[in-house]
Amino acid sequence: MRIAICDDLPQFTQELKSRLETICAQNDWELTSTLFTSSQTILSADLSGTQVVFLDIDMPGTNGLALAKELRRKYPGIILVFVTAFIEYAPEGYTVSAFRYILKQELDRTLTPVLEDVHQKLYESSEYITLQQRDGAKAIYLSSIIYLEGTPNRRVLFHTNDIDQPIEAPGKLADYESTLRDKGFLRLQKSFIANMSHIKRISNYQVTMSNGENIRASERNYRDICSAFLRWKGQHL
Repeated sequence: MRIAICDDLPQFTQELKSRLETICAQNDWELTSTLFTSSQTILSADLSGTQVVFLDIDMPGTNGLALAKELRRKYPGIILVFVTAFIEYAPEGYTVSAFRYILKQELDRTLTPVLEDVHQKLYESSEYITLQQRDGAKAIYLSSIIYLEGTPNRRVLFHTNDIDQPIEAPGKLADYESTLRDKGFLRLQKSFIANMSHIKRISNYQVTMSNGENIRASERNYRDICSAFLRWKGQHL
């Protein structure tokens, strides 16, 4: 999981990070975390690859609710979890489709089940594909795949939002295209297949992905690519 934590108390951000790392280690889940101590710093950061934000509400300057509205606007699919000391803010969290609401004084009791729910939402209800590796088979969730990249030496690189390095698998891109075509994946050109749920926009032959990368679309098939993406998007609003 790629998470961000935003709280104006640096000590609490470190504490929450440590607790999340412990829970993930106990469940053998990968975790990458980024810490912020003000609304301004998190708003100016690129959260394209971030899946979950743990967010305080009562912060100086732009408060957590206003910040959450802006994050929801910029990253519609991001999971927002409010972590605060004030129960009276809870009803307002629903205006930004907050996933969960945690009281700081109840972290010991609630953090583990909330993180389990987050993990289930991200992965456990998702389909997966099994890739052959040198040390055995590896299953990766389709929802975590941003795009596939073909290479000249009959290897395919799976770029995911879980880890920084792509996962390498044997075969040609066409070997995986038939499996993924009906699962929300779109061939952009000879060397790239994109997960449409990770496409932010398509413009001027450039496809911008959720991690901020741009992939050049085939000029010859550009109209068909745009049409396919718009049809898929219309079905998944």
